[in-house]
Amino acid sequence: MTLLVPRNQQGFTACDALIFPHSLGEDVRKILPVPASVGFCFHAPHLREFGVKNSQQIREGERKGNVPFLLDSRLVIPLLSPPDQQVDVVIYDVDSKLLEKMAQEWLVELQETIIQQLSICRQRYIDPGTGLYNQRALSCVATEKLPWKTLFLIATVSRRRTVAGGYQKVSQLASLLQAVIQEPLFYFGQGIFGTISHQRDRKEACRFSRRLISRLKREKLYRIHIGFSSLVGHDSREHSFVECWNALAEAERRGPFSLCDASSLQTLDQHPFALPDSSVVRSLQRKWCGLDRFGLACFSVPKGGRNGWNFTSLLTEGEFCMGVTPHEQIVFFPDLTRKQTTDRVHALAREIKKTCGELPAAGYSNWPTAVEASRLDCIRQCRKALLHGSFYGPDAIVGFDFISVNVSGDYYFDEGDYKKAIKEYRLGLKMQPDDENLLNSLGVALAEVNRHREALVCFSRVLKSWPDNYMALVNKGMSCRYRGQELESVDCFEKALLSPGHSEQMSLELYLQLGRMYCLLEKYEAAVALLKQWQSTKGEPEEFMFFRIMGEAYLGAGRHRDAIRYLQHSLQLYPRNADSLSMLGLLYVLEDEGADVGLGLCDRAIAMDESDVEHMYRRAVALVYLQRYEAALADVRKVVRKRKNHDRAVLLRGEIYDKLGSTLRAQQSFQRVLTIDNAGEERKKKARIYLKKS
Repeated sequence: MTLLVPRNQQGFTACDALIFPHSLGEDVRKILPVPASVGFCFHAPHLREFGVKNSQQIREGERKGNVPFLLDSRLVIPLLSPPDQQVDVVIYDVDSKLLEKMAQEWLVELQETIIQQLSICRQRYIDPGTGLYNQRALSCVATEKLPWKTLFLIATVSRRRTVAGGYQKVSQLASLLQAVIQEPLFYFGQGIFGTISHQRDRKEACRFSRRLISRLKREKLYRIHIGFSSLVGHDSREHSFVECWNALAEAERRGPFSLCDASSLQTLDQHPFALPDSSVVRSLQRKWCGLDRFGLACFSVPKGGRNGWNFTSLLTEGEFCMGVTPHEQIVFFPDLTRKQTTDRVHALAREIKKTCGELPAAGYSNWPTAVEASRLDCIRQCRKALLHGSFYGPDAIVGFDFISVNVSGDYYFDEGDYKKAIKEYRLGLKMQPDDENLLNSLGVALAEVNRHREALVCFSRVLKSWPDNYMALVNKGMSCRYRGQELESVDCFEKALLSPGHSEQMSLELYLQLGRMYCLLEKYEAAVALLKQWQSTKGEPEEFMFFRIMGEAYLGAGRHRDAIRYLQHSLQLYPRNADSLSMLGLLYVLEDEGADVGLGLCDRAIAMDESDVEHMYRRAVALVYLQRYEAALADVRKVVRKRKNHDRAVLLRGEIYDKLGSTLRAQQSFQRVLTIDNAGEERKKKARIYLKKS
């Protein structure tokens, strides 16, 4: 039997030498008997450029295991790091003759001393509760040239009401983040984590943030906020840290599960839907004052600046033109209807092409609009139409409509501003009440802010007119699951698997969610078949939840050997997952693989997550198998005290009383099983059999 244990997080790593090399180097210099310079040589390909000069010679130098050696007047001391973290201490600027006189035995002793000292030094930069880097380590990032380009701050809020429960949750999240994020991690206290990433692109950072929020939602967190900021292009990295904290605060204002890019806060005036300069707005206000109707158009000029295009000569009497940016101008059309504005914008665009040689892009709108909007909103509508037109090409001319609102809502959604996205989608539905895209988008945005009841209304409206809409089925299934409507959730997920869109958008998340629901409803064989279907089509994913659910399904189906194999793999990916630990512990006991080891795993699971009674229930089952009935009874009582309708625990309590010869108490427990509304039919059947016997 192979017992899987967590990785040792206290050993020296290559990241330590990258993040705080000056402190480490200073500690090494104090050990050396002579003055010297100290640097590091990294062996990982993506880190090689950050080591001392001529590191390639050191990596390719002749080595005899991991013992120190001399190379071109430099002393190289390999650190006993994991292969993917291999790093050497390089000591130079020392008299080469002195280095040659150093005995090999003394160098080995020096190597051991340096390794011990570096391990001690790193503790100054480690949070003792989580084993992650602390805020002092993050401050070192500001002074180093490093491979990481983006800083993320992750704020989590759980529903744990006790100090011990909150501490347990933080430890669980720290372990989970280590499993899903292969980058340096930091902990700042109060449930706030941080990481630095190689990602440069804003879209990649947004996708990463949304995936992480989705993953953390599985941990039943009350609120999750992510703010991120680029570490590139700032005068000082401290400034980018301040920006990131501001972005985190903005994400908190946006809703319970939100994100924010710090750069969007620094360029509010450059937002695609922002009002132009106040002087432009005042000029337009003077023009439309007293008018019952008017048209506006925003022309985007790809070539030339404000002075490169002369619109004035092309305008008719009463029309007015003002530059907004070097490549954008607004044209005012007094007293025109929607159709007249459309015709005039197209005609003006053709005249511009004749005069300047190129057709500009344009977005236009009218006031009053079909929905209630102010005159100032008309300016924003032109800009939304301009963004809408960008999907059709560089010279598209588009009038503001419900699709423009869908595009602007998607823009806010991608920014993580779900409240504004909801406002946009609702506006679009006023213009086009039954549009499936708007309804689906509104439902998703509502679900992101935990308004699942309203989201279900949106998804149901889509499915009423389009019953096999893949995204609506998946989204409705997710909202049903969050609201505890298990059967409806399963029905939606199963229909999604059969819908035409499934083959194009085949998602692991759908399989995981449906697999979890099957296990919850005790349809274990169905869960195994479902996940094997993914396995045969896409292969085994490196997602611990896949192996955990597969292990639970095999356990429920009575196929214990398969369950052990999958749960062991799950723990390799996420060593501190309490569910995997308690299930594996139970299986070790049931398969006679070692009672002490199995109970020890159950104990660890309970210590990590006391709020989940399933771990204690599994230990009780293991104790019953070992005929330790009194200890099992104590566990079952605790389970029932926390969840009085836990039908499996109530049935087990009756069985234990029966074993102990307490017939009356056993009968009371079996009677209680029959009165629990959601008790499984198999357990009710067992309870009736026991009652007949007695």
